[in-house]
Amino acid sequence: MRGPPRRVLHVLKYYRPAFTGEGVFLERCSAVMQELSGATEHDLLVTHTPRPAAPDAAAFCSTLRRVVYLNARPARTALHHARLALWFLRNLHRYDAVHFRTHADWYFLTYLLTRLAGRRLVLSATLDDSLPVLIGHYRPGLRRLATAGFRLFHAYVGISPRLHGQNRAVAAAPERCHLVPCGVTVPLAAPGTRERMRRSIGAGPDDPVLLFVGGLCARKDPLFLIEAMPAVLVRHPGARLVLVGPPLEPDYVRGLERAVAASGIGGAVVLAGERLDPHPWFEAADLLVFASRLEGFGTVVPEAMAHGLPVVARRLPGVNESFVLEGETGFLFEDRAGYLDAVLRLAGDAALRRRLGAAGKALCARQFGMRGVAARYLGIYGLADAVPSPEVPESGLGCTASITDSRFHAPAGAAGAGTGAGAGAGRGDAPVLVTMVDAEEAFDWSRPFSREARDVTSMRSQHLAHRVFSRHGVVPVYLADYPVADQDSGRAPLRELLRDGLCDLGAQLHPWVTPPFTEAVGEANSFAGNLPATVELEKARRLTRALEDAFGIAPRIYRTGRFGVGPRTADVLKQLGYAADSSVSPCWPTAAARHDPAAWASPPAPYWVDRERTLMEIPVSAALVGRLAPHGGRLAPLLFRPGADRLRLAGAAARLGLLERIRLSPEGMTVEEAKRLTRAMLAAGHRVFVLTYHSPSLEPGNTPYVRTAAQRDRFLAWLDEYYAFFREEVGGRNATWREVRYGAETPAAPALAAAS
Repeated sequence: MRGPPRRVLHVLKYYRPAFTGEGVFLERCSAVMQELSGATEHDLLVTHTPRPAAPDAAAFCSTLRRVVYLNARPARTALHHARLALWFLRNLHRYDAVHFRTHADWYFLTYLLTRLAGRRLVLSATLDDSLPVLIGHYRPGLRRLATAGFRLFHAYVGISPRLHGQNRAVAAAPERCHLVPCGVTVPLAAPGTRERMRRSIGAGPDDPVLLFVGGLCARKDPLFLIEAMPAVLVRHPGARLVLVGPPLEPDYVRGLERAVAASGIGGAVVLAGERLDPHPWFEAADLLVFASRLEGFGTVVPEAMAHGLPVVARRLPGVNESFVLEGETGFLFEDRAGYLDAVLRLAGDAALRRRLGAAGKALCARQFGMRGVAARYLGIYGLADAVPSPEVPESGLGCTASITDSRFHAPAGAAGAGTGAGAGAGRGDAPVLVTMVDAEEAFDWSRPFSREARDVTSMRSQHLAHRVFSRHGVVPVYLADYPVADQDSGRAPLRELLRDGLCDLGAQLHPWVTPPFTEAVGEANSFAGNLPATVELEKARRLTRALEDAFGIAPRIYRTGRFGVGPRTADVLKQLGYAADSSVSPCWPTAAARHDPAAWASPPAPYWVDRERTLMEIPVSAALVGRLAPHGGRLAPLLFRPGADRLRLAGAAARLGLLERIRLSPEGMTVEEAKRLTRAMLAAGHRVFVLTYHSPSLEPGNTPYVRTAAQRDRFLAWLDEYYAFFREEVGGRNATWREVRYGAETPAAPALAAAS
């Protein structure tokens, strides 16, 4: 079991929707810190960027638990600092460490409050803001006082040797100074990414592609690269220069466009704009070119090296000389002639590019791996004991989606609209019903979890339900777990159903029977979302691979067994290429979330869980029903808490029609309750319904719901009656999960591979 969470507050002046390199680094680093220490939570306080009007405008990082904007609009200096101090007085007790990633309090009030509260206090220097520079910004008569104020910090972080050396020169205790470079992460690229991206800009296989990544502004000097491009084109007419980054200075960007037009090289220069995920452009490129005149570190340079690219960068003493090694990982230039010499040499020599790229990639792995950087920060925060041992490999997980965090959610659209991906089932406005079966091993639900529970012989009885399915046109999706995929007694019956086109295949993760077996078996770890993110990822990867090996089909819909979704589950699924998830069962929160009213208000309608709208959550249909349902968020934690059944309050509330919770399932619910749920959800405007049950219920004795053959008959009769009700009274129809996910553009379910 995890202990109580420890919390770190990060403070930035500027954050999204405005672009900041330090903000992007914090997002990526917080993701790896969360992997290393799942019990450590990270919040962000933004002091200068005004609060966005849209609540989801800052929903970019799933591992920043909260993003708080201090001001709704720009405020006068005195008012701003008063708000900052008041916020700290109200909230500082929540945190164990405070990391000012920039000097945000010129009056030192919050620094003093943090020290008085006994919290760890850290300050970073990231551009031109080392201690001597900051002290120099104060009037001469105040510099001694400012120096004393900066001594409140327990630790000073410099991200480059230059900044670190400047900090050490004035720090009263040099041992408090830490050189921590910006770490880099490289997600796995989808097959064919390089070819696809190069085709999009008209680059042939042998045409050199030069890449710049960064904000388009005078300091970064992409104009230098554009002005040098005609000389590159003389030697390499098919070359491309791609500029990826936000237009930080609009007038400057218009100047770039004029320079491109004046040189007549519009076909060779691509202004790609800001990209939330720039990594595909690294895959497309042959070398990185970077002409920035001032950097604290210049993260994009080692990031390109980590992708295996040679780099050509302007020499910045004390910043990039330690990793851009002349002729080994790239070249440094000081003028146009030096730049062109390096670029032309690399553009014409693929073997040299490969050699320098490989050396740069190895250097980055040694010096700039995000895992090592994240561990350094946890140590600086005084949380070194939170870092696990032995070494955990880099996961490459993103942090851009969340199934449980509503900041990332967007409605998927009404069923039947038929307007493209996620629009619904595509035939008018009729409600649709999706059937999902948890295909899994039988185990004793009243006993502790065991890795030895692997009996999947109940899969041989699934044909009994298909007699009902065939009468009503139901094509269910079987969400199969590892024991089903791993044993012929589970594989063979499911193969027959897939071969005949009678079902679709998805994945379901039961951690206790899915390798690797690194965690203790128990109640907490039976919920996949409670596992360390790297363990959850590896288990999901092995499950996916086992299903592909067993059936020749890549599953694209997923469920965490016991509906144990976690904070990184969506990131895991995005990395593995899933298109939909069904791990949410509204009104059935886990024990940890049972007292949170929001946990009882999970939307039963499908929703997107990421900005790119690539992953859809399709929850199981469940809701609070009754006259008091609008107040259910407050009442449900009292009525349905463990032990409340002794008072029989929930039963009384249900009999009086006041409040009951119902899940659309023949397990533990009467068919009349299912109909009542359906009518209530229809009245609330829902058009997508998901019915679910467990495959072992089709053999008596496996689950609490079916103990005898007679109970199984009633179970099947329940399905028969409900499907008829949904068609005849509701006017709905049966659909597949793919129709809900893709709408009018629904792809056909893949056929069973012949090799299976």
